[in-house]
Amino acid sequence: MLELLNLNAKQRSVAENLDAHILLTAPAGTGKTDTLAYRIANILDAGRAEPEEVLCLTFTNKACQEMRDRIELRAGEPGSRVCVRTFHSFCYDIIKSEAKRHSDLFTDFVIFDESDCRTLIRDLMGEDLDVPAATLARLLAFTKEKLAVWDILTGDPAADAKAVVARIYREAKDDFAAICVDDHYQRLPRLVEGWQVWGASFLRRYDMRLQEAHGLDFTDLIVRAKRLLREREIAQRWAARFQYINIDEAQDTSTLEYGILERIFGKSKILLAGDLFQTIYGWRGSHPEVVVRRFEKTHHPEKIVLSENYRSTRTLLKASFGALERLFPKRVAKVYPDGFAAESTEEGAPVEVKGAADFAEEAQWIYYRILELPVTDYSRVAILVRSNRYAKELSAQFRAIGQHVGGEALPFLLIDDTRFFQRQEVKDALAFLRLAVNRHDVASLMRVLGRYVRGVGPAAIRTISSQEYRRAGVRMTDYLDPAAREAGDPFAPLVDALAAGNVVVFDVESTGLDTAHDEIVQIAGVRLAPDGSIKEKFMRYLCPTQPISPGAEATHHLTLAFLREHGEDPAAVLRDFCAFAAGSVIVGHNVTYDLRILGSQLARLGLPPLAYPMYFDTLDIFRRFHPNLPNHRLEYLGQVCEVTHASSHDAFDDICATAEILCYAVGHDIRPTAAARRACMEKYLDVFAPLAEKLALLRAQATELRPWQTLGQIVLETGMADYYKKRHEENRVENLRDLFRRAKELDDKELPPVDAVYQFLRYTTLSTTDLDALTKKKKIPIITIHQAKGAEFDDVFLAGLQQGTFPGLPALKKKDTSEEKRLFYVAITRAKRQLFLSWCQFRYGHYQHESEFIRTLPQECVRRV
Repeated sequence: MLELLNLNAKQRSVAENLDAHILLTAPAGTGKTDTLAYRIANILDAGRAEPEEVLCLTFTNKACQEMRDRIELRAGEPGSRVCVRTFHSFCYDIIKSEAKRHSDLFTDFVIFDESDCRTLIRDLMGEDLDVPAATLARLLAFTKEKLAVWDILTGDPAADAKAVVARIYREAKDDFAAICVDDHYQRLPRLVEGWQVWGASFLRRYDMRLQEAHGLDFTDLIVRAKRLLREREIAQRWAARFQYINIDEAQDTSTLEYGILERIFGKSKILLAGDLFQTIYGWRGSHPEVVVRRFEKTHHPEKIVLSENYRSTRTLLKASFGALERLFPKRVAKVYPDGFAAESTEEGAPVEVKGAADFAEEAQWIYYRILELPVTDYSRVAILVRSNRYAKELSAQFRAIGQHVGGEALPFLLIDDTRFFQRQEVKDALAFLRLAVNRHDVASLMRVLGRYVRGVGPAAIRTISSQEYRRAGVRMTDYLDPAAREAGDPFAPLVDALAAGNVVVFDVESTGLDTAHDEIVQIAGVRLAPDGSIKEKFMRYLCPTQPISPGAEATHHLTLAFLREHGEDPAAVLRDFCAFAAGSVIVGHNVTYDLRILGSQLARLGLPPLAYPMYFDTLDIFRRFHPNLPNHRLEYLGQVCEVTHASSHDAFDDICATAEILCYAVGHDIRPTAAARRACMEKYLDVFAPLAEKLALLRAQATELRPWQTLGQIVLETGMADYYKKRHEENRVENLRDLFRRAKELDDKELPPVDAVYQFLRYTTLSTTDLDALTKKKKIPIITIHQAKGAEFDDVFLAGLQQGTFPGLPALKKKDTSEEKRLFYVAITRAKRQLFLSWCQFRYGHYQHESEFIRTLPQECVRRV
């Protein structure tokens, strides 16, 4: 029996009540994370669910890792198998699992981060559109989110884009106009009107470029997940996976995100945990009152409020609760009728408030006050501000002060600088790593061209990206492919192999869709004659050593009982298939999935890899030559090409359909454009030669070396280290070493090398590492309140508390400071030991008033200095 004596009565009721839905209100410092960890441990200890049947969702990667660590601490080894995810990573799981069978998305897709997307946008903008790329990125995200919110997902992307833009102008023009601002927050009225004319086509072009590069952006994760879960079969399958679903930080969950989660609730017991007074993401759609009402209406949960505080001193708790009562008097009385109870016996120092004459004096006071503190670990002190701009200006002031003080200057860390995976040199190395495993990644290629390839300038890039080259079927990544370079045409090897009767079309069915762990249960292949007819067949069933997931069985209808009767030894079957297909050009629809799971299972069985010179993907072929089709799923392409064999999710039916659409593409698209394609390729083959040679070596190494070893080769082979050393940027070289170390720490040695690379790349893209560096660097972070969400520090300095700065001027103009109030409450509850507030009277030559928020603190808890 799990020991729960460490919990108070209310915490224990959360951990012990496994039969009810629970709505948990948990203010800062009340032990919510530990309570949830104990609850999950109790679920496992009581045998209520397998670890894989428990889902825990939280808001940030930092909170996710902390939750995972706590669960493992309380539940032991089974806790490591609990599904703990951020919302975006959970959407990633859904899309990754369903991409092969239920979408036309490449299974080897990568996530484009903000800077990747801005690079792509600049490429699309051309010279006529004078708008910040960051602004267009916000418009694209807003438009895509509305696609999902309004359920404009018909399956025809061009029609959907037109429909959503039109509806925005009918129903959400004011919200849309509010984000049409430049880098200085100046309105762009021409953009507001222009988007109505060309926004739909720009969105479509942007999405097509993402698809070409096998990419998704962060908004796509939500939109694609919602699109998939609209299908009843998929939603029921995911709902059946979980017995218990715990949603942490529910106040940060948008109505769109909650709508997606509702589709998988099924018969699960749901726990919704959060604190309505910590809602600080209204600008991204979080409306906790709506979410709570929906949850209460559908699930009638038991309501539990944690009110015993374990974080703050008694004075700080009294100060923060007093401020909360004054900020939201009616709601606080309703939610916390008995107030908070302080478990700390330490009375603590009062909140210090400093009114400075100007910004320079405010910075000086903070600096010298920190020097007076009994600090042994500077990362336990934090400076919080309302905006990034204030943080940067404080950082500059602190540097100037540090140059004039005696002794060693205080170590500050501007948190904006700690986005490790966003740093130039790190992104360069990761771009090479992506190219090593994804030969279609145009965005990564574009990134490395500028610094590491000579002779490919803007003019060449514009030419290769032109419609002339696109109509010929040429993509920039073709210049890196050894076979395409040798033949002078990326499709010549395919045409030649078909003429020689040396093309094998193949497909697999499996126990699930995790290429690193699941097993093949059916494998089929056909060798094509020059006329496209089938001259040889291979079709076998395999007896798996693991259960078949309900989703996979529902797709291919192969039961474990059937496979035990008709399936053969996996090693024998796969060995025979490799002999059947050896030396042939491989073709499939979305074939990277089939090749990856085949390669992974061969490695797990200790068998040599399939020997083939190259592969071609009919999904890629049709995206190149028919980019404007409503979709590129095999079933739809079969209709377009009028195939005689309809796909059915039986491996043999699917390869027959794939063979037919392949022959259609060769005759209708590939052969007629061969001369134009050769002319396009010839022009730039030489300038890409050095990079092509390096990548050929890296791609070979990526199949044999661990990810961290491949990164080491990248830094050496591409000349990255020399590039930065010549510019005397040793800090960037050190960051590359740090990337190498992180890849080594994160390496899952049980995975084959390529699978481990994909896992590491997923981590780097979905990681929000703003605060991760704080645990390793003993520096004082200067961060926004949003960045500090979920963190705690011994001593907190909250700077810039003047009217117009905090609360901000936009909120004051709208006469709605409710979110600013919640931000203030979040900020003052980050401190465990002591809290310092500061403001300045003159800034930019203007007189300013003290923030109204300071006056919400009980005066007996405040000492003005």
